[in-house]
Formats: sequence, C-alpha cells, structure tokens
Amino acid sequence: MEQRICICDEDAQYVNAFSSYLMERIRDVSIYSFTSPAAFLDCGVTFEIGILGKEFLNVLEFSGKELVAEKFYLCGERIAAEYRHLPMVYKYQSMEIVEEMIRRQQRKREEGSWEVDRQGDTAVYGIYSPISHELQMPFAFAVCQIFRERGRVLFVDLEDISIMKEMIRQPERKNIMDLLYDLSRPDGEKPDMDEYVTAFMGIDLIAPFHNPEEFNEVESGTWKLFFELVMELGYDFVVVLFGRTMQGFCDMISCCRELILLNKPGDYYRMSQKCFMDYIEENRIKTEVEPMLLPMSAGNLVDGAYGLEELVQGNLGMFVRKQFRAQGR
Repeated sequence: MEQRICICDEDAQYVNAFSSYLMERIRDVSIYSFTSPAAFLDCGVTFEIGILGKEFLNVLEFSGKELVAEKFYLCGERIAAEYRHLPMVYKYQSMEIVEEMIRRQQRKREEGSWEVDRQGDTAVYGIYSPISHELQMPFAFAVCQIFRERGRVLFVDLEDISIMKEMIRQPERKNIMDLLYDLSRPDGEKPDMDEYVTAFMGIDLIAPFHNPEEFNEVESGTWKLFFELVMELGYDFVVVLFGRTMQGFCDMISCCRELILLNKPGDYYRMSQKCFMDYIEENRIKTEVEPMLLPMSAGNLVDGAYGLEELVQGNLGMFVRKQFRAQGR
C-alpha cells in the first residue's frame, strides 16, 4: 500500500521544487502539494506524513486534525514557539537530509506496526494515567475485582516501578521480564504459565518489572508476542496497567477494547489529559478512551495501616464500583 505524503506551504516555488525532488527520489509514495489551506482541507485525502508550514498547522488545530497522522513543522528563519514541540524541517537545509528522514519514518512504520486480534472471547482493558496517579495500581485491582464477578481475570502491571510486591505481601514467582525473555527465545517454545502466574483475592497476576532499566529494553515485537500469548490463555478479562509509554505503546493500546484514562480534578491534570487525547488522535488510535476522575489520595499506605485488601474492599472499591455503574458497564 502506497503511503501518502503532503507538502504544504504558501511558498509555491519551494513546494513545487521540494515535491518534484521527492517524486523523483522516493518510490512507493504518493506526493501531494498544497499552497492554499482551503484546498488542503477540501482534498478529502488522509496522509501518513505531512510537512506543513505554520499556516497549515494553524488550520489543523481547528479542523481536519485527522487528515495527517505524523506532522513535521516546515519552518524558515523565524520559528513559531507553539510548534517547537514538532520535529522540524528547515526550508534551507539539504533536501537529501529530508529524503532520508522520510525513509526512516517509512521504515519505522513498516517495522513497528502490528495488530492482535481483539475480537475473540478475551476482553482486554487498559488503564493509563498521564499524571501517574498514586492510586493507579489499587484502582486497577479494584477494576479487576468488578470483572471477577463475570469471569476469570488476569492483571498485568506494566509499571516500570511497581509497589505490587509490597501491597500483596506474597512470595514472588518469575516476573514479567522473565516471561518476555522466554517468549523471545529462538526455539519458539511456549512458556509454562504456572511459573509466572500467581493468585491474589481471586485474581491471577504476573509479577511486574524489578529493574526499571529493563523496561526500555523490550522491543515492540516482543510485546506483540506477549499480547498474542495473553489472548490465548482463556481469560474472560485481561486488565493491563500501563505505567508509562514504551516501545509499541500505540499498538498495545490498540489491542485494548477500552482504555480507562485515570486523572484528578484540576486544571493542571485536565491539561495533561487533553495532551494525551491529542496524542491518541494524532496516532489514529481507534480504541475507545474513557476518562475517569479519581479524586482520592493514597493516605496511610506507607505506615502499614492497611493493605490492598482494605483499599479494594473499602472506599476506593466502592468509588470505582459506583463509577462503573454510572457509566452503564
């Protein structure tokens, strides 16, 4: 399938020269060029890559965000501060550099994208907090308890630093890094899940990472193998707590039937939620995202006054159950 790239700027001479250069040098792509924002919005085509001047980026802010999956800021000597966060293409740099940049983006998309069938009997639910809510792990466990009333549940804690071990106070088996290592072995043998899965309060779970540095070493392809395995284990529900973004993050979210976006009240937290929702739109992730405000705090966790059981069965558990009922789950 051909990728579509658009070059958009009011400088017609530059756009024509740049478009002609790319057409001659890059195969398996369709190059579109626009010098009018109105014509760009009316074209009815979506693009994998867009190299866009400030005027076109301004237009996309208000309408047509879905037109371009990956945006690059086409800038001159004066750089608009509001678009500094985007990767930049300078008008006066070598076109060969830009050509190589586009080729890298193409390879990244072709090598990094994967899909896992989510239409089967196992329903995968993701939980993510852009602010790393201090109760995100107990919240996820409370969600597991609700799903447990309707079937078998597996809880997967993908936080790079997790307090699960301290909260459940159980001897630990092999952890998720051990499982990922076994999955990536060249012999292709399926791991024995009895070595990894333990039970707590009626929920099956896999011990999280020990070393935060290991988190960054896991490649997208290994996560694909993990999600394929999870879908074959026969669980009715799998709840995945994402601690932070990792390689293949967008693909992993796409495997979920729903992503619960956990946040707190307040303008600061509201802005972080908006930034994440923009990220979802820009990457064309089709998973349903359900924001949920959790105004509670962790309280006396560290002094041992109560454990995970008390949290899930007490105020936190009741709050989560009330929210789920209000949303018709």
